[in-house]
Amino acid sequence: MTSTPETRLVRRFGPAVRPWLEGLPALVAERCARWGLTPQRELAGNTSHTLLCRRGGAPVVLKLCPEPAVAAEEAAALRAWDAVPRAVSLLEHDPATGALLLEGLEPGTPATYGPDYLEVLAGLHVPDPGGFAPLTARLDFMYGLAARTRPGDYSAAHAAATALARDPVPAVLLHGDLHLRNVLDAGPRGLVAIDPRPCVGDAAFDAADFVFAAPDWATGLAALEGVVDVARAEAWCHALKVFLPAFGPDGVPAGDPTG
Repeated sequence: MTSTPETRLVRRFGPAVRPWLEGLPALVAERCARWGLTPQRELAGNTSHTLLCRRGGAPVVLKLCPEPAVAAEEAAALRAWDAVPRAVSLLEHDPATGALLLEGLEPGTPATYGPDYLEVLAGLHVPDPGGFAPLTARLDFMYGLAARTRPGDYSAAHAAATALARDPVPAVLLHGDLHLRNVLDAGPRGLVAIDPRPCVGDAAFDAADFVFAAPDWATGLAALEGVVDVARAEAWCHALKVFLPAFGPDGVPAGDPTG
């Protein structure tokens, strides 16, 4: 059954988000008036209420997050990637309300598996700029959320992933959630990443989503040669495969458990 935006936000943030949802129409109206936006339609999102809008004739995206800290992390990552054309541009950020205004990407359709994705992967992995949580914190959140929302024992996979994250490898700024729905077609500009869950750590972590999207793991891993450490990418795939419906403890699709 397809979940509604409200259901996804309650799953992600818990029942305490309901008062925020009740005040959402007023918040949308306030931000649209402040930033000169004309709303067009809702977009999908697990951690925010997201609207495609127009501003001065140009497409823009308004994101409103119940937890301002989540929006602040995204804003910080997008600023760190300001010179990286493979990341969506941040236009405005209101820390008090957790509101972000992003450039609109056209046509904005999700990427399909292919080598262009690797340009996004490599482009985002800038040296650790400081100020971001370590990959271990991201993993604690991912496996913890999965344990709360999907039946099954995630402890072994969590331990394996944590061990990988603690290996002494160069730390880069990670997207943290680089599946193909978070990589959009921006026309002549190429593919562009959106919706980061930023942290710093092993570059091969982000590459697992590319392998999962491949026709088979061998094909995906072979394509990573020269981009990230292939053996580490394979190890990450084994640790993270519990998030895939085909491998998860319950075997039942339950939305994106990585938040």
